[in-house]
Amino acid sequence: TLASFGFFWALPMRNSNAAHDFETIYYIGLPLVFFTIALLLVRRLTNRDGVIVAAAVAALLLFAVSSFQMSRVEQSAETAQTARDATQDLLAIRNLTAGDLVTVLPVGGDYRFLPGVAFEAVDYYLNTSLIRYKGPSSVEGGFVVMRERIDTNALLTPQNQYLFLYDTDGLEAWYENMYRTVASTEPAARKEFHPYIDDRTVYYLKEPCDDADTTARFFLHVYPIDENDLPDDRRQYGFDNLDFGFDERGALLFRDKCLASVDFPQYDVFKVVTGRLGEAWSAVHHIHSPKLFSEYRSIASTEPVASSEFDLYIDGGKLYYVKGPCGGADTTARFFLHVVPADEDDLPDDRREHGFDNLDFGFEQRGVLFDGKCAAAVSLPQYGIARITTGQFDGDGRIWGVEFAPEATE
Repeated sequence: TLASFGFFWALPMRNSNAAHDFETIYYIGLPLVFFTIALLLVRRLTNRDGVIVAAAVAALLLFAVSSFQMSRVEQSAETAQTARDATQDLLAIRNLTAGDLVTVLPVGGDYRFLPGVAFEAVDYYLNTSLIRYKGPSSVEGGFVVMRERIDTNALLTPQNQYLFLYDTDGLEAWYENMYRTVASTEPAARKEFHPYIDDRTVYYLKEPCDDADTTARFFLHVYPIDENDLPDDRRQYGFDNLDFGFDERGALLFRDKCLASVDFPQYDVFKVVTGRLGEAWSAVHHIHSPKLFSEYRSIASTEPVASSEFDLYIDGGKLYYVKGPCGGADTTARFFLHVVPADEDDLPDDRREHGFDNLDFGFEQRGVLFDGKCAAAVSLPQYGIARITTGQFDGDGRIWGVEFAPEATE
């Protein structure tokens, strides 16, 4: 009976059992029977009760240590506080929406995955309302709940911290006004979705627009002026990947219009490349090109450290590539950039067998074309450099290359 009773739960409740791994607790009879039989066999083979007593004492100590260790596994104080605050948010929303229609949108992040908050918390606390979960579809009547805080008169719970309640009509009016304001400026490109970019945010606008227009994901690659601002796992790529789905960042709250927006990370952005996955359009927008222009004028007035198809300069920890006159054909091939340190121990572990850092890049990542000239800048590693080898290559091999010792050029 002890060994088999768990199956009398698992079989009739198999759909629940398959989705909830904690329900394996009902099979507890199997290990209990196993160890009972094992101990009885040990007793029969040894014919000594002392062996059983010793095993029981060892098990008791093991259980005590295990219980102590489990008592230390708990939510962090920060996660527990988040859960308490989110619960208060939901109670405030409940008090204002009882008996009314509440549309829950995922804008600003998934509303169902707050740290420490149960997956069904919204269903539980708002059970006095008619709840409707929607993607970016238009909303009609009632109230709107979402993670994103927008400081507008439509915000009904300004004291909340994680989940916010809005009057639908007021929220639509805010989005409509924001749409008109952004659309009054010049877009970075005129594509299926017009991207508008300023120093801190990229906006995506489309009119007319419906649900079918919001299915494909957007790619958004943000290039910092200083690569050291990137997270460690993104430095090898040279850009931050902020790809997103429209339902994560967008809203179709008003008549036939779509609006999505993404804020940039908190560092100076050099360039933004964005578009839609699987679709034949993209846009490249330089935000701090004027800085590179001024650097170009300053750098080009000095003597290059090496010259070939591009003149090479080192200044302020950066390697500059300068060419004039220059056109798009000169920047199509990728650049190779191999940096040999004075001390091989300075190399990352995965590069030591090669003996150099590989900083290859595409011109679109690090460069800009302007006034018939080309300029690109790459941050060099912050260690003593013995030798640099750089140039361009394509499928047939190297197009050009130079090698020089930075120390010898100073």
